[in-house]
Amino acid sequence: MLFSFRPSFLALLLLFLSAQLGAQKDAPYYEGGPLIYEDHIYQAGIRSVRLVPRGNDLAMPVIALNSGEQLELSFDDLYEEFTNLSYAIYHCNADWTPSDLMRNDYLSNFSDDYLQDFEYSINAFIPYTHYRLSIPNEQVNLKISGNYLLVIYRDGNPENLVLSKRFMVYEEIVQVGGRIKRPTRVEKIDTHQELDFTISHGSYPIPNPFTDLKVSILQNQRWDLAITNLKPQFLQNGQLIYQYDNENTFEATSEWRNFDIKNLLSLSLNVRQIRQDTFFRVYLKKDQTRAIEKYSTLFDINGQYRVRRLDAANSNSEADYALVDFYLDYPNQISNEVYLFGEFTDWKMLPEYQLFWDEQRQAYRCQALLKQGFYNYAYAIRQPGKNFADLGFFEGNHWQTENDYQVLVYHREIGSRFDRLVGFATFSSDDLFNRNN
Repeated sequence: MLFSFRPSFLALLLLFLSAQLGAQKDAPYYEGGPLIYEDHIYQAGIRSVRLVPRGNDLAMPVIALNSGEQLELSFDDLYEEFTNLSYAIYHCNADWTPSDLMRNDYLSNFSDDYLQDFEYSINAFIPYTHYRLSIPNEQVNLKISGNYLLVIYRDGNPENLVLSKRFMVYEEIVQVGGRIKRPTRVEKIDTHQELDFTISHGSYPIPNPFTDLKVSILQNQRWDLAITNLKPQFLQNGQLIYQYDNENTFEATSEWRNFDIKNLLSLSLNVRQIRQDTFFRVYLKKDQTRAIEKYSTLFDINGQYRVRRLDAANSNSEADYALVDFYLDYPNQISNEVYLFGEFTDWKMLPEYQLFWDEQRQAYRCQALLKQGFYNYAYAIRQPGKNFADLGFFEGNHWQTENDYQVLVYHREIGSRFDRLVGFATFSSDDLFNRNN
């Protein structure tokens, strides 16, 4: 489907996408559909998509059932012509396949509704419309726990997809306890972290925990790293114990790189130059590989970003967009594809964020269209046959790194047609260093 653009943005977008996609035109990302049951953006003009709990914009999109908690979706639409945007919600199984439930089984008082909370940008070189949506709301209430997919589409046509975002609703039925430790395996002791945990279910019946339970453990909310096939090792007094030596370990990576573009009129953290013509261009300082460096403490927000404009009354509509130039100084080209990676890339290795080798400068380069704020990022490579981003090649792995871990516990009762999310917990490795010294 074709959309009308503002002329200034059309020129920018074509320049931006053509430079980034280059030889990868045979691997489109913004292709408009079909629906993918994961976090996905279907149109190139949709930017700065976030879904977070209200009051905690760095937390995982998880809320407790019937708790009064809300999730807030926000995003920008850079297309010029106003169109009605609608939303739909779908229930999913623990493995993010569609469940067999009808909508009235998991939603009450709901039919697909329009997004009514929006505002136009103010004094921005690249104009946009900022949208917000809270879930649950007066039109929709969630009746059961589990995995959900929030879908936004245009003009009342569910096939004209805009974006999809995952979120979870849990019941506080089982309690999850855990701790992060240095791995038991000697070969991983300096580069990985191990998550040992227990599930206490008390009098809640789980006839066969080896088949009825499904557990997902994540590092820093990354579904590409999710470990989903763990079974309890021991059963003891209403507790299920998961204390593997290898299967529950993650590469620890390093603290995330960061930069600050809250103020586009002066240089800030890791910014070496800012130019302004028809829009802003930001040039970051040269990055180096950190694979052989020792661990160093660095403030980060575990790969996420926050939209902010300095001294703005409302950053949602007053923050501008800039074309940010990334520069990774490296002595030679490697055989693997190299990508920018973080929440702003949807935790994926996308063609738009692939870095290309600059032979003259002996460096990897990339430009990304980003809204003003504070950003974490890393450099990732794509390993053949692997479906996750490998950060270790350029960033290194250090057991001291502060990471957050999430544990989700699903249970399918006998005769049930869906997976309940009966427990959720999050853990941090921020005190790991002190415990091991």
